[in-house]
Amino acid sequence: MTGIFFIMLACLTWALDTLIRYPLLGLGFSTLQIVLMEHLTLVIVTAPLLWRYRQQFFQLNVRSWGALFFIGGIGSAIGTLAFTQAFHYLNPTVVILLQKLQPVVAIVLASWFLNERIHGYFIRWAGLILLGSVVMIWPDLRAMFSQSLVISKTSMASWYGYGLTLIAVIAWGAATVCGKYLSVQKMDANAIMSGRFLMGLVVLVPLALLHTSQLQEMAAKPLLMLILMALLSGLAGMWFYYQGLNRIPAQVTTLAEQTFPIFAALINWLFLSMSLSMYQILGAVLLIAGNVGLRFKELHLTEQSSARLTQA
Repeated sequence: MTGIFFIMLACLTWALDTLIRYPLLGLGFSTLQIVLMEHLTLVIVTAPLLWRYRQQFFQLNVRSWGALFFIGGIGSAIGTLAFTQAFHYLNPTVVILLQKLQPVVAIVLASWFLNERIHGYFIRWAGLILLGSVVMIWPDLRAMFSQSLVISKTSMASWYGYGLTLIAVIAWGAATVCGKYLSVQKMDANAIMSGRFLMGLVVLVPLALLHTSQLQEMAAKPLLMLILMALLSGLAGMWFYYQGLNRIPAQVTTLAEQTFPIFAALINWLFLSMSLSMYQILGAVLLIAGNVGLRFKELHLTEQSSARLTQA
């Protein structure tokens, strides 16, 4: 039970992120400034890890450096920028739920870049996940088709939000594949994490210098809010997650992880008055069910493969 508690606690910290990120946007701070300061905080806090694993960084080849840069520069920086900016146009709960498309993106990209085989079960569960996403956005799809060539500003804003959400999904899904590649190369998880934040900052600093108009002075209260957000979801959340992962089987972890979108929906509804429509609730159920089924099948195949190797 302790392991499940740690996983659920991690999911709770990730869900609480919105209670800080969304109000910061409401205070007029730009997406770029929020994500920049978030990464700066995380780089400062993980600086000891960067120093501790410096030999691993020095030993990386060009391809591994490219993978690490993609994880941080595209996954962490661009992905988080798109995710945060999408809050301007969509219900944050919807943005969070649509991130459940990531396993589909990760598996497809892994088949291309890591030559991993796509099994028949993937098509079935991926179809359920995609169906869930379509159900969630169905009212907007229906409105777009009914309006023909006449598109209102409201519908354009919604589709801009969906586009940003899709960018985040692809960026984070691809970062997962790159992270898996570095893990196969025996790079330590803490080295990948600290390198991710550093590479993200490397991309964000030039963007900030090119768009200085989007930066403004932060008073003590919003600055403390931002630092708390970075430490809560960026560090504490991952620490809780790995503590749980070390205590319970992966199958149980998969189920416990599904409390994240549930926590997010409840928290956003209670504290931000952002409820979901029936279409969005039904779509969310299909998304979560597809993710659980897909992950359980992957774990089952992994166990079978391990058992065959043991017998051999």
